[in-house]
Amino acid sequence: MGNDARVRVVLERSGGFAGRTIRRGLDTAALPAGDADALRALVAGLPATAPTARPAAATGPDRFTYAVEVDAGNRHDVHHFAEPVPEAAKPLIQLLSAAPLLPARR
Repeated sequence: MGNDARVRVVLERSGGFAGRTIRRGLDTAALPAGDADALRALVAGLPATAPTARPAAATGPDRFTYAVEVDAGNRHDVHHFAEPVPEAAKPLIQLLSAAPLLPARR
């Protein structure tokens, strides 16, 4: 992925006490250059697992599961994580957890 490639990332978090699903997302086209580069680097650092494999359910009550959808040119991946989230994915999950809300899927 090039330094100027457009990357769109959507986080879908579900589970927890209320069981609600929340969607948040970021698009490098709408970010300042430094923030866009940081997002690209975090996406590049995602664990090299089968991106479409779903994880086991989160361990413990009121835990979250996460789906991180990455759209970067000819790359379209969906990475699934359950708590505890792998160390390599934590910075991206934290960044996306503060991103603007997106409408729920229909």
